[in-house]
Amino acid sequence: MNTITEQAREIPVKKETDVVVIGGGISGIAAAVAARRCGAEVTLIERSVCLGGLATNGLVCVYFPLDDGAGNRIMGGLAQELLHTTIKYGFNDLPDCWKDGPLRVEDQPPGARYRTTFNIPAAVLAFDELVQNEGIDVMFDTAFCAPVMEGNTIKAVLVENKSGRTAFAAKVFIDASGDSDLLYRSGVPTETDPECICSSWTHEIDASAFAESFAKGGLKAAAPLRWFGLRPDVDNTNSVIPKFDATDADQRNAYIRLSRKLMLDYLKQNQRDDYCFMTYPTQIQTRMTRRIVGKKELNCVDAYAYEETSIGCVAHCMDVPAEVYEFPYEGLYSTAVTNVLAAGRMVSAGGRGWEIMRSIPQCALTGEAAGTAAALAAKGDGNVDHVDIRELQRILLANGNILHCTDAMKEKETHWNDYHKNAKASDGVMGIKFDSLSYDEGGH
Repeated sequence: MNTITEQAREIPVKKETDVVVIGGGISGIAAAVAARRCGAEVTLIERSVCLGGLATNGLVCVYFPLDDGAGNRIMGGLAQELLHTTIKYGFNDLPDCWKDGPLRVEDQPPGARYRTTFNIPAAVLAFDELVQNEGIDVMFDTAFCAPVMEGNTIKAVLVENKSGRTAFAAKVFIDASGDSDLLYRSGVPTETDPECICSSWTHEIDASAFAESFAKGGLKAAAPLRWFGLRPDVDNTNSVIPKFDATDADQRNAYIRLSRKLMLDYLKQNQRDDYCFMTYPTQIQTRMTRRIVGKKELNCVDAYAYEETSIGCVAHCMDVPAEVYEFPYEGLYSTAVTNVLAAGRMVSAGGRGWEIMRSIPQCALTGEAAGTAAALAAKGDGNVDHVDIRELQRILLANGNILHCTDAMKEKETHWNDYHKNAKASDGVMGIKFDSLSYDEGGH
């Protein structure tokens, strides 16, 4: 048996709304909140039982910097708001100089980036509170299956959950799945990265060092994160750990099995009564998988170049200092399908740009822009290419976003101290222990 013909059936439409967001990660939260604040009725569909995506289910509980590494804040809006949401009820290590979110920090202390680690359960509960207070309809434990098309327009999406298969109709859709699932299946041109690095994180407890670590750095230091697998900031050429096409189900399963093996190998070598793993990722920690080829692409050649349709400033989170780029609105969609926008790591940015756009702040930025644009499109003819970009920029600016590079960003060399000149890429950003076992060529 090579194929099976599925019997035709009537699918009930559970709800008709203005905007449907697929995926409740950081970009999906930002998109849903932004659309709702612009007056749209919003349904957010999330396949797991927690909001936050990789930041929570994937244990990537490091909210990467909103600054350029030279004392200039380059982001505001929901990117800034969601950083503070993650630490609203839990611990954090946000430097004092950034606690009030200034535009500029003079004489920035070594490693004092506008970033923080956060407690995952506290962040999940804070996200719940945020979307509930905004009046967003969230469907947890619900998997997106397929779009219902009428020509080059999406009329509804089919989903599956405990109630079976149902449909959600909307005027405009936002794909915040991380993998361009809706965009790809609706016919938007995409590009796939077949070499997704395999990695996973865990919190660990070492009882023998707990008291000393807690005294020095609190709970964060006493239960540090440990990274297993390949890293993006080192040369992986000689590693025996393979890379994967995370848009393929078989390879995703291979990724999952390998990530668990790396963790188990480490645990076997460190098995003792006073050591344990405290957490385990419940979402595969993929980085770049499949992104759209949009109407316009992020320009990563000309740093600080003026982009007329910019929706905000972006930078590589681990560069010190980081060059700043302006992201165009047209990078959120393709004209191949009229009423769908991308939010998060799948926006139109190839090469180095893809690496830049995958980080949490950029996901929040593109989510806010996509949600705002979706609400504007829903009030009009539904076509995202017809959105008044000036009105979109006006709203984003009013909400605290920084649309264009400032003189201070461009003149950062004059503010650069010796520490920044000699800093490693991950200094003041990661704070994670790395498993050297993963790089032992003879070990796997």
